[in-house]
Amino acid sequence: MSQRTFFGGPAPVPAAQIQIESVGVNPLDGRRVDVAVDLTPCRDPVKVELVIVGPDDDELCSTVLLDNREWQLDRVLHLRRDAQPGEHTLHIGVFDGDELIVQAARRFAFSPPDHPPEV
Repeated sequence: MSQRTFFGGPAPVPAAQIQIESVGVNPLDGRRVDVAVDLTPCRDPVKVELVIVGPDDDELCSTVLLDNREWQLDRVLHLRRDAQPGEHTLHIGVFDGDELIVQAARRFAFSPPDHPPEV
């Protein structure tokens, strides 16, 4: 079987062989984060979990994409509260049913606000 699809891209793999090819994270403001995740094209739908954890280890956002068939994900995630300045972590998990196939984590930072709030 050819390793290329009709359109010249890589042939889809079984779910057990999927990989996280690349991850991009861009804080848009204190409550929104633009996330881009590229996965290996796969023949079967998979579950993708995205979780953002703040500097105090509190979960600020989580989303689950069930029966995902997209291999280039671009989502704006909304935090449950304003982000604290400092390092945050995006956790990505890809599952075939309940079995974790691959995971990754990317750190990113929110900058301190330009002006402290007026009291």
